[in-house]
Amino acid sequence: MAAFCVLAAGGCATHPSAPVVTNAPEPKVSSSNLRGLSLQLIQKMEAEQKWYAAISYLDRYLKEWPASDQTDLLRARALAATGEPAQAERYFQRVLHTPLAAQGYQGLGLIAARGGDVTRAIRLFQRATREDPTNAGILNDLGYAALQGKNWDVARNALFRAGELAPQDERVWSNIALYYLLRGDGFRAQQIMGAHHFSWAVSQRIRREANQMTGVPTSAGDHPPAAATAPSGAVMPAFPNPPLTQLFSSGNAGPATEPRSVP
Repeated sequence: MAAFCVLAAGGCATHPSAPVVTNAPEPKVSSSNLRGLSLQLIQKMEAEQKWYAAISYLDRYLKEWPASDQTDLLRARALAATGEPAQAERYFQRVLHTPLAAQGYQGLGLIAARGGDVTRAIRLFQRATREDPTNAGILNDLGYAALQGKNWDVARNALFRAGELAPQDERVWSNIALYYLLRGDGFRAQQIMGAHHFSWAVSQRIRREANQMTGVPTSAGDHPPAAATAPSGAVMPAFPNPPLTQLFSSGNAGPATEPRSVP
């Protein structure tokens, strides 16, 4: 009986078997996900200012999927950046009655501004801000166009709104400094540039632009600025956050500083 139990125990014992290896199925990317990834790639190309590459990827995209408001806007921007304003305008027009209307009016405004039609640019940017009142980029464009058109009230309102909506956008504060230079308030302009740690090159670029807008020879602003001296009785204003430079120009105005309130 004992032997039987031992044999039975031996016969009942289990032995580990070799592991079974199975290949996990490769994840499938749905058509909608692939479409979204393709759009993201095009947006990345444009963010890196690879405009011709963006157009090529748009052409490839349209071989797989139909055009949309988003692709029309992306193509419009790429065409505008590659020197095709007439074609770009047609694509911007297509999105004016869509949820992307604000970007459409903004694009048309940029084309008008680059073509020298400041009055039309201001009107288009104002329409864009009505479509998207909290878009600091559009307000910044409106403010800069208004500076070009010497529409000081519109410029001040748009730029200070942009400064409070996007306190870390360095473009806006270079435009506010430019606003004060154009208004003859060099003290405030210098205080802004100092408070926001504008580099020498950026400060000079702002001064040169102010000189160009007022017809002053550019050499007049090529010397290091003297330390700003407050007029007697003047109170140092509390300025908004960082600097800015209009969308029409490239480059950053310098590092962001601690947020402040708009003057």
